[in-house]
Amino acid sequence: MNQARVLFDGYCVLCSGFARWLKRKAGNSLELISAQSEMGAHVLERTGYTLDTFDEVVVITEGENFLTGPSAILFILAHAGRTGRFYFHILKILPSSLVRWCYRIIADNRYSWFGKRDTCTIIQD
Repeated sequence: MNQARVLFDGYCVLCSGFARWLKRKAGNSLELISAQSEMGAHVLERTGYTLDTFDEVVVITEGENFLTGPSAILFILAHAGRTGRFYFHILKILPSSLVRWCYRIIADNRYSWFGKRDTCTIIQD
């Protein structure tokens, strides 16, 4: 694998919007995979998640390390061009407990706050 993989919720409006933004900013340095896709199901299997328990962004790095939640978001932002690195540096100066707490609040409420699609979003190359 010559790039990191990002597993996102293809039904979540916020998650798929973030994935589209990421595609524009990170280009080919990150492979974006919807958890609901065939490849996503395979990746989910490897992470120990199921579609029922998948509730956070997952990054699989080149070294096959798994990052989840806020750690995954920080990794993603660090690889998302100047704009992403700007947000990365802001989040890095905040207490990690605050970042984790904010992440969980958003993740737990993402469907009610941002909406849920009836069909899965697939990010095309």
